[in-house]
Amino acid sequence: MTRIIITATALAWLGVSAQAIDYTQFSAAKRLRADKRYDEAIQKLEGMAAKTDEAGENFTYLDFAIEIAVKSLKDEKRALALAAAVKDAAHRDFAKLNVLADFERYDDALASVQGKDIDAWPVRCRSQAHSILAGIYHAKKDAAAELLQWQMTADAPGAEVGVRGRALCELGRLQLKQGKVKEAEEQFRRAIQVTSANYAWRVESLVALSRLLIESQRGREAVKAFDGTDFTQVTSLTSRANLIEAYARALLAVGRKIKAIETFDQLLQLDIPAEWKDRINKELDQMAETF
Repeated sequence: MTRIIITATALAWLGVSAQAIDYTQFSAAKRLRADKRYDEAIQKLEGMAAKTDEAGENFTYLDFAIEIAVKSLKDEKRALALAAAVKDAAHRDFAKLNVLADFERYDDALASVQGKDIDAWPVRCRSQAHSILAGIYHAKKDAAAELLQWQMTADAPGAEVGVRGRALCELGRLQLKQGKVKEAEEQFRRAIQVTSANYAWRVESLVALSRLLIESQRGREAVKAFDGTDFTQVTSLTSRANLIEAYARALLAVGRKIKAIETFDQLLQLDIPAEWKDRINKELDQMAETF
């Protein structure tokens, strides 16, 4: 599960001023974790959390301690104990939900928020909580409940860019599976507009949108969707390759074969799996026969 990244903006969403955080001690805890001194890091964070009555600050320290317990120690019991130590009830409920989901205790996670008003939780926690629940319903193959939670994630006030963008992408996928092409197109377009940064979910949304437009006989719109895209700025090799291939197919859809072949050649220059290269080469051979 995606955890909160401690930034000045995130702290503001949590209701705690950046000045309230003891960055010297917080940095010391980070160094202990980097040195794999996990127990010491958690103990330091627990001590810092115990000294403050400010809800957001208390949660910030313990959330990092929980992350260490979950990701570094894989210790469910300790992570839950740390979650229970969060002073504010709403933050505590969120922390417990997150831990239970991390350890795939999905039924317990759902039970933990039964009757809880998630939309009354601190702003920063709302979208995260709904996205966690969406992930749980996805694992349980409950598409209707999953779709609802992704919608609530996208609509939650203060949702961070990554959480909102992913929610819109997932909404588009689900609606496309349901045959709701118009609604899916809207969600993919909204996801792309969230940011110009090359997050994986944004690339996936752009690829899905272009495929949807091609299948709807709207090839020119598919090509236009890539306007302003700098493929060289996509650091993920797989994402860049998928994006280039999608662009090449959009070019083919409008009959721009030479430009499409040049674009496929760019794809072949990348260090992609041999099976992928073989598939593209076979298509290029078939295209050559039609010239």
